[in-house]
Amino acid sequence: FHPLIVKARVNTHIKLYQYRKQVEYQSMTDQLTGVANRRRHDRFSAIKWLEASRLQVPFSVCMFDIDKFKLYNDTFGHPAGDQVISAVAKTASSYFQRSMDLFARYGGEEFIAVFVGSDGHNAFEFLKTIRQAVEDLHIPHCSPVSQWVTVSVGGVSLIPKVGDSYDTYLKLADTMLYDAKRLGRNRVVWSY
Repeated sequence: FHPLIVKARVNTHIKLYQYRKQVEYQSMTDQLTGVANRRRHDRFSAIKWLEASRLQVPFSVCMFDIDKFKLYNDTFGHPAGDQVISAVAKTASSYFQRSMDLFARYGGEEFIAVFVGSDGHNAFEFLKTIRQAVEDLHIPHCSPVSQWVTVSVGGVSLIPKVGDSYDTYLKLADTMLYDAKRLGRNRVVWSY
C-alpha cells in the first residue's frame, strides 16, 4: 500500500458518497419551496401507513390547495405566484416537525401532509390552526373569497386495518378538499 494512493482513494469515495447524498436529497425535495416533493411523499406514506396499521395508531392524510390561485397568478404574475407557493409551504411545513410527519408539495399549488398519532378531532383542530396561520400571512389577494391568500384543506383520519388501501383514503382526502372548495373555500373539511 502507498499512503498517498490510499488517501486519494478514500477522498474519492468520500466525495462520491457526498455527491450521491446530495443527488438523493435533491430528488426528494421540491426545488421551489424546499419541502418534500411528491416522490418523497409516496415513499414516506407507504412506510407510515404500514407502521400505523401494524401498531394500530391513528393515521391522517390531508390535501391543501391555495384558493383561487389561477386568479392570483393571472393578476400578479407567475413570479409573485411562486413567492406565494413558497410562503404557504414555509408556513405550513413549520407545523410538521415530528419525524412521523411529512408535508410535501404535491403539484402546482397543491400540498399534502401525512401524520401519525393524532385522532381525527385533534388533526382537524391542528389543520384549522395551519389554515389560520396561512391567512394571517396577510398576502393580498383579489379573490372574492378573501382579501388575503387562503387555503382550503381536506383530510381524513383513521386507524388503518389490514387490507385497507392508502390510495382509497388519499382519494377521500381529495374529496374532502373539493368539499371545502364547494362550501366556500378558506376552510378545513375533515372525515373521521
